[in-house]
Amino acid sequence: MKPAVGTPAEIDSRLATAESEGLIQLKPVAKSLGVEVDGVNLKQKLSAEQIAVVYDALIRHKVLVFKKIGLNHEQQVRFTYELSEASPNIGAPTIGHTVFGHVDHYPEIFSVYQGEKSKPRNMERYEAKAATYPWTGYHCDITACVNPPSIGMLRGEIIPQGVGDTNFGNLALAYQTLDEATRQQVDSLKAEHEYKYGRTKGSEAGDAIASRRMVSHHPLVTVHPDTGERILYNSPAFLKFVVGMSEADSTALLHKIWQHSVQHTIQHVWDQGDLVVWDERSTTHRAPTDIYSSSAERQLYRTTLVGKPLRGLDGSMSEIVEGEPMLSCEEELASEMHVGRMGSSSTGNSFGAAFPEPG
Repeated sequence: MKPAVGTPAEIDSRLATAESEGLIQLKPVAKSLGVEVDGVNLKQKLSAEQIAVVYDALIRHKVLVFKKIGLNHEQQVRFTYELSEASPNIGAPTIGHTVFGHVDHYPEIFSVYQGEKSKPRNMERYEAKAATYPWTGYHCDITACVNPPSIGMLRGEIIPQGVGDTNFGNLALAYQTLDEATRQQVDSLKAEHEYKYGRTKGSEAGDAIASRRMVSHHPLVTVHPDTGERILYNSPAFLKFVVGMSEADSTALLHKIWQHSVQHTIQHVWDQGDLVVWDERSTTHRAPTDIYSSSAERQLYRTTLVGKPLRGLDGSMSEIVEGEPMLSCEEELASEMHVGRMGSSSTGNSFGAAFPEPG
């Protein structure tokens, strides 16, 4: 199946031409993942040519960092809509968060606040688990949905010093560097992803999750629709087991690939005004927790784009086990799906007691 946008080599060639023509400047964050982007003014409406170049950079490098550009809500929303036109394999912006709501007047935006007043009540249990299992907290957003987001972006508004970094991992490289035996084992497998409330049952967050029940089966190895790359699609915070395996065998395999996947990561140190954009289909990320042991506060704003069901190497597709597909913001507002969810919040800050989201 031919990729919709191009092979990595074709994209590299286009990006080299774009840089030589002054359309964009890219500075690698690390050899394996991420670039800092300059030469593109996101405060102004972008041309179709600029949108295509930015999207090429995104799917090739997987994480884009626009340093200290200081967008406001209107500008972030506009850019999110512009990017949604870059490929037939990405959809319109989602509602801020399909479970937890959105900010006032901007239904596409979700408020990501961290501080003492939002400290999760399961923090000690989470930190103990993270000390044993280094993949704890890593996730691709809302993979319990049959069509999880295709692109995510976060904007830094209030940024503390010395804490609050976000980690990103390269799941294409994770697949490439698997040993041959494990690669052959995972190529045809599917895994179940579920959005669970865990010990937040009975809380506002837990009730919100229960009201938007989502369980899906995704291929464990997916094909990126725009580049043809093979992706070791694993989201530890949502992925519960490998379909058709015993519990013991499933756990052993998942621990192996999770341990392997977090060897290919970068750490973004935030500055006020940063915008970070990532390809949800080929990366994983982890939110910081060190803020909760400091007296600092951290405020980010997130937008995401609707994705499509994922395709495996054998052509099999993601399947709904329970719940509904993710809708665009416009569709969700029209359907009133979010109305009446106890966890929906006009501030978007109802996340507090539930890990793993957001970034």
